[in-house]
Amino acid sequence: MFKYYSTLSSLVGIGLFLFYAQAAWCTEGSFLYNAIGNIACTLLISGVLSLLYQIFHKAEEDKKLLTAFNISTAIKKSGLVDIKTDSAQFDFSDIILGSEKFVAIMNDGLRWVGNNSPRLETRFNKRSSITDFYFVNPQSDFCKALANKTNVSLDSLKNKIFQTIELLESTYNKSEKKGSLRIFFLKNYPTQSIFYTENTVIVTPYQTSSGRNIIPLFVYHYKENIDSIGTYLHNDLQNVRLESLLISENGHKIEK
Repeated sequence: MFKYYSTLSSLVGIGLFLFYAQAAWCTEGSFLYNAIGNIACTLLISGVLSLLYQIFHKAEEDKKLLTAFNISTAIKKSGLVDIKTDSAQFDFSDIILGSEKFVAIMNDGLRWVGNNSPRLETRFNKRSSITDFYFVNPQSDFCKALANKTNVSLDSLKNKIFQTIELLESTYNKSEKKGSLRIFFLKNYPTQSIFYTENTVIVTPYQTSSGRNIIPLFVYHYKENIDSIGTYLHNDLQNVRLESLLISENGHKIEK
């Protein structure tokens, strides 16, 4: 780019020099006078217009780069590290098996728990691991709304929630029980599925319409005391834990 600018500047310089030579050494009105003048005009105009175009073009490119940089900075500050357009493409193995703390907030969770029960059993074999699950309360008003949204009967949805709890307890009781398992009913309703570890938050939003659709997935890095979306979600989790109802601990129902 520098070489290109140097060439254009040289054209302008040559044009100016030819104007000087025309005035100093050529007889006005002669063939040589007119020829040098025409060449000088051509070089000067071409060089100046090319320089102006490049300056304008570079300004536009700089603007685009600045916009891209601002977007990149915003993404970095948010803590976003990965996006999947289809949440089914994401492999939960690493966060289930590799984390010390794991928390999941879901509607009924039956499909997810069923798909990941072998990894959860391995997790429960891990000494000092902490695992919490939060599900929709079958007795809540939202459970009725969720049944309507997903086009299933209320009894069927309640049964799915209890099946998930039974599957988690069964999986825990088959394990070496070196880690802990707690299951809660939510006071309110989740607006998205959220999975937490000590340094990662994974979010899959819920669609507004009924039926099933491909759902995206967002992965955020989390570090305590650093502002990010992960920090906001972890703060929300603290409030969720305080207002939720513990219904099972380490493979056994809590008697009310």
